[in-house]
Amino acid sequence: MRELLRNEAVRERRGALRQRIRTAGFTVNDILCCEDRPAFVGPGYADGHTVVLVRSGAYLRQVEGEELFADPTGGFLLRPGDEQRVAHPVGTGDRSTEIRLPEQLFADRFDGPAAARPFRVTGATDLHHRALLAAARRGSEPFELTERLHHLLDAVAASTGRWSIDRPARRSTAQAHGRLVRDTCAVLAGGPAALGLSLEELARLVGASPHHLSRVFHAVTGTTLTRYRNELRVRGVLYAIEEGADGLRALAHRYGFADQAHLTRTCRSHTGHVPSAVRGLLADRA
Repeated sequence: MRELLRNEAVRERRGALRQRIRTAGFTVNDILCCEDRPAFVGPGYADGHTVVLVRSGAYLRQVEGEELFADPTGGFLLRPGDEQRVAHPVGTGDRSTEIRLPEQLFADRFDGPAAARPFRVTGATDLHHRALLAAARRGSEPFELTERLHHLLDAVAASTGRWSIDRPARRSTAQAHGRLVRDTCAVLAGGPAALGLSLEELARLVGASPHHLSRVFHAVTGTTLTRYRNELRVRGVLYAIEEGADGLRALAHRYGFADQAHLTRTCRSHTGHVPSAVRGLLADRA
């Protein structure tokens, strides 16, 4: 059985529940957060096995003492009883999808010696995530939504464990590298203007040399700063399209692409689709 609810207040999260899907033991909540305090607030406690994916904006979350930076290139895992706190150093308005699933399905995909709480997702997985919500808005039948959820969670599971690679041997160095990456992500979360910074300007803002920043970012995240920046730009365009924005030329200019053709090439490279096809995939009507 599937239930779709819109515009329901979620007081304990100080946000708005824009959409809910219930099917085959899954509950999917589309949350628009209205909290804007830059310092950590809480604690709160997770009450289910949950996969959280970020669609827009960025925020900090502490889960069981581990500090995570959440932005549209990834997400994190929650288990029942996890103590968590949240902060919004870059402002309010972030939007996330919370996927709650049965314990055994969670364990099959996300538990084990290589399990990691934060994870990154590819552009293709991110588009699959957004297309799931668009399918729910279109009123797709439970069979399709359940199948889409399984495919999405399989893709997310394949991404876990990739957030940190080649960790330095010294814990203090690893912590410093982690802070540098989080600081860099926080700057780039500032929107189109921040995404237009040069590497030198970005490095200066986070107190590192361009070479050191580039090397550390790749070592910690497994991806280059260039690709990460392009991922954020494509995510921004996808969100604008999802919200009904028209004019790919204007979006290309806003997100710093050389022209519409450059946007098209980058979008296809990161998602497997050109923007015009993305518009159809994310449309509220078939």
